[in-house]
Amino acid sequence: MPANGQGSRQRILRQALGLFSSRGYDATSVREICLAAEITKPTLYHFFGSKEGLYRALLGDALQGFRQELRETLAVPGTTEERLARVSREYFRVAREQRDLVRFLIATVHGPATSAPTDLIHDFYEELVGQVARVVEEGVARGECAPGPTDARMLVFMGALTEAITGYLLLGRPELTPELAGTLTETILAGWRS
Repeated sequence: MPANGQGSRQRILRQALGLFSSRGYDATSVREICLAAEITKPTLYHFFGSKEGLYRALLGDALQGFRQELRETLAVPGTTEERLARVSREYFRVAREQRDLVRFLIATVHGPATSAPTDLIHDFYEELVGQVARVVEEGVARGECAPGPTDARMLVFMGALTEAITGYLLLGRPELTPELAGTLTETILAGWRS
């Protein structure tokens, strides 16, 4: 793709994310995206085929990048606490650096069922929770954690991360620092030790 074509594509994605994040998927029209990106509708359709195609490209790119970073994070050896703290830090880093994207993801998950398609988010979340659950189960097998219900532990761990991010997006607090990620992980794991 020519350099100016790639630039147009990125500009469309950037503008669509800003609009989707602030207004929601359903409330954002193709016309508004085109005005914000300073393109014509045929240009948007050339790159993405439709508004849903644009949405899928936006989320697909973002989630694939985050998925790869988390795989690499979890692949680094360490104790259960070290590995989960790295996941927490990565989650918080993405929320700080890609605030609009995270706001849009949360809004999409909590939006009406008839809104934007959520299959990409579902697949990503299931994979993420599955990987984190394996880390915890490996910790149980090594004796770092007492046996316990992995499903409930995933609710506690993922719920704590999501709650911290929600507070950050709504109120600007807590600050999503690496220290908070470590403290949160340590606090949760204290209840999982024998």
